[in-house]
Amino acid sequence: MVGFCLVRKNVESRLLSTNYGAISVSTVDNIEKKPIFHFLPGSKVYSVGSFGCNLRCIYCQNYPLIEGEFVDAPRRVLSPQELVSEAISRGADGIAWTFNEPVVWSEYVVDTSRLARHEGLYCMLNTNGYIADLARGELLGAVDAIKVDVKGFTDQFYEKVCGGALAPVLETCKAASWNGVHVEISYPVIRGMNDSQDEIGHFCEWVRLNLGPDTPLHFIMVHGFHRLSGHPETGLEDLEKIRLLGIRCGLNFVYLGGVPRQAQNTYCPDCGELLISRRGDEGERVYFRDQQVSRFCPSHSDVKIMLSGRSCPRCGRETAIKIHPCQKPL
Repeated sequence: MVGFCLVRKNVESRLLSTNYGAISVSTVDNIEKKPIFHFLPGSKVYSVGSFGCNLRCIYCQNYPLIEGEFVDAPRRVLSPQELVSEAISRGADGIAWTFNEPVVWSEYVVDTSRLARHEGLYCMLNTNGYIADLARGELLGAVDAIKVDVKGFTDQFYEKVCGGALAPVLETCKAASWNGVHVEISYPVIRGMNDSQDEIGHFCEWVRLNLGPDTPLHFIMVHGFHRLSGHPETGLEDLEKIRLLGIRCGLNFVYLGGVPRQAQNTYCPDCGELLISRRGDEGERVYFRDQQVSRFCPSHSDVKIMLSGRSCPRCGRETAIKIHPCQKPL
């Protein structure tokens, strides 16, 4: 018998992981593709995924990795040391646990992340945040950065669209912030389902009060896909209105995702000086079998940093953006 995630199996009353070290997809990305904008901008991550998830989002872009079609799928099985060596050989600065939900193969994620950090690589989670307390603490202790998908801001939305609940996701966001992990938040915008002014406004207020006004927030355009195929997309004009609402709520760094070349740059909240420029493009496409994965996330081929240390070069306002000590402003 397997659990809802499809990768935990009950064998003689013992709960076993069936995907430890099972690699479905791996590729080198800019960290901005996750999206992570304020942690080592321009650095390269080895993006790695397996199989399984603890939610069932009706618009899932990577559903072939999630919903059971992977049972007899080809895979590579690598030890933690083998994966770390592979990341280093590919020229990566870090490892990103992504494509499927990292918590469902958390033993491998933790083992490999600890080894990777010992070897000088950073590690990050690209997660839905729907994580129980015990697993949450262990995962957060093994990584440097986290991007959490907050998929809506009501329990009704989570139950209907994702098969989960909101509260554990918010607890993950707060726990990461409290434990000194770099936190960025994304909010996939679905027209007519989670995009009302009230819901977006309450969500932005929650981010400001619980995570801080400098927390990077990415509003992502969701394209009609999977069981949401044919659903109308949120237009650019409406996305821009949502971004401006976030700014009016007191958030200093609000971006748009899923739409290359739109609201991707970082500006000083005090004087408006350009701090980081990013040129988005489609980048290299990644496939599992014949299905493209992470299809909604543009890459960034040209990232330019104008910061003076962590500060605005014009007015001196300090930011929480972490840059590599070897990186110099242009």
